[in-house]
Amino acid sequence: MAQSFRLPLRWPGSLPAGDLSPVNCLYGGGEGLPALPEAEVQIPKRAQWPSVRMNRQGAAAESGPTGAPWVNANGWLVRMLRFRDPGRQVVLDTKPAAAASPAAYVLAVADAMAYGGAWVATYARESWPQVRAAMRFFMAHSEWRDWKPVSAVAVIGDFTGLDEANGGECMNLLARRQVGYSLAAPGDLHALAGVGAAMWVSGREIPMEKYLPWVRGGGTLMAIGLASRAEGSGRVVGLDASWKDVYGVVAAIHLALTRKTDVLRLWNAGSFNSFYQVAPDGKRGVAHLINYSTNRSSDDTSIWIARPWRSAMLSSFEKQTSLKTMPVNGGIEIPLPPLGAYAAIELEA
Repeated sequence: MAQSFRLPLRWPGSLPAGDLSPVNCLYGGGEGLPALPEAEVQIPKRAQWPSVRMNRQGAAAESGPTGAPWVNANGWLVRMLRFRDPGRQVVLDTKPAAAASPAAYVLAVADAMAYGGAWVATYARESWPQVRAAMRFFMAHSEWRDWKPVSAVAVIGDFTGLDEANGGECMNLLARRQVGYSLAAPGDLHALAGVGAAMWVSGREIPMEKYLPWVRGGGTLMAIGLASRAEGSGRVVGLDASWKDVYGVVAAIHLALTRKTDVLRLWNAGSFNSFYQVAPDGKRGVAHLINYSTNRSSDDTSIWIARPWRSAMLSSFEKQTSLKTMPVNGGIEIPLPPLGAYAAIELEA
C-alpha cells in the first residue's frame, strides 16, 4: 500500500495528554494530528460493534441453529471491501457502549486489524493502555496484511449489489463454522490455484466452459441450481438450497466440502472466530483467534491445523509462549491455555 497505514482516533478538540502513538490521525475533527482523509479510505456504514449478540432483554446470548453463540463480527466485511477495492484501506467506525470493558475495546482493535483494517479508536482512560498495546502489536506484524488466507473453498462473486448481500453473509457464516475461504472474481481462474473447491455466489450466469478444465483437473464447483455430476477428476455440485436461507446454503457448502478439506478446527471455543494465513514463501503462518465474548476461554480449548508445522508460538499483546504440538491426522493439534479477546498462533515450517 503506497500510502501510510492510518490509525485514527475519535477525539474532538485538544488531544489528551501523553503518548498516543501509534495513532496517527483524527476522525471527525480535532487538533494536534492530521485529519483522516475520508475520501481515501473505505468506512462501511454497516459495521457492527464486535460482541456476542444478546437477546432483546440483554440477559442471554443468542445462538444459531448449531447452538454456537451468534457473534457480531466484521472480519468478512473487511475482507470483502479489501478485495473489492484493494487500493483503499478499510476503517471501521464502531462506537462502544458506555459500559464497555477494556477487553471490549481490545476486541474492537482485533476485529479490524487481524483482517488488515483499522478501527476508529475511541479514547477512554481506563482502556487506552490496552488499546495502544493491541494496535502496536498489529503494526509490528504489518506483513500479515498481505499474507494469503489458507482456504478450503473460494467464494466467487464481484461482491456488489445482490452479490454483496449473498456473498457477504456466506462469508460471515463460513467463518462461524471455521471454514477457511478465499475470494475470487468471476472468471479469475488464477485465484483458484491451490484451492480444491469453489462456491459461485455471483448473480451472473456461470461460464461453465471456462471452469470445466479446472473442475476436470480435480476441482469441486458448487452453485445453486446446477445438476450434480462428475467431471473428469472433479465434480459439479448443485446445492439444494435457496439464497432466501443463506444459513442453509452455507450448511450445504460445508456438507459438500466434507471434513477432509478442513484447514483448521477449534474445540471448546464457541465464541471464537479464526483467520488462518500463510506467508508468500510458505515458511511462516499465523492463525488469529478472536474471542467475541471477551471472557477468558476454558482450559480445554484446542486447535488442529491441517499442516504439520514444525513449531508454534502463542502471541498475545502482553507476551509470547511456546506451544506444545502433537502430530494428528497429517497436521498438528495444539492444546491452548485460557485466552482473552485475541491471540495469534505464529507458525514456522
